[in-house]
Amino acid sequence: MPMKTSTRFVKAAILNACVALVLCVLCEFLALYVFKTADASNGWIWPMFFINFVFSWCIATILGMIPAIEKVGLDFAMKHSNPSEGAKFGLLVNIPINTIYSVILCFLVGWLDACVLGGAPFIAAVIGFFQNIIPVWIACFIVTFLLNGPIENLARKICNDPAPQMH
Repeated sequence: MPMKTSTRFVKAAILNACVALVLCVLCEFLALYVFKTADASNGWIWPMFFINFVFSWCIATILGMIPAIEKVGLDFAMKHSNPSEGAKFGLLVNIPINTIYSVILCFLVGWLDACVLGGAPFIAAVIGFFQNIIPVWIACFIVTFLLNGPIENLARKICNDPAPQMH
């Protein structure tokens, strides 16, 4: 639904803090305990977690401010459903939007960790991407599907931007 730029920013900032948190927890868990691509002998790597969180939150918030990404989701959902179908429509809107976010975030966070901070060759980021993309996509899909509506309502309240009336 149409909203002021300030509302869109507040929504993107809050929603993507949640997405970044889930993404970073999941990716660090996968690196430490599933794929064992990081040394788990000292436990959770808090500095890496915080660097990843800030980086992914900034990237995701920037993505959240690009109207074309939301339009892709709405266009996709309108081809297969209509807004009156509620949850089904919301699920369909979320598929392309979540795919764009997940691909970009999963790759960039993996590249930051492996190549920039870890000094690994570029192929390490590609391998990390393919290891993580499916669980990242699923986790981010669930988070955004469950939180998008409540966070939009909160952003509208914070910015005094009421939702347009549906006729």
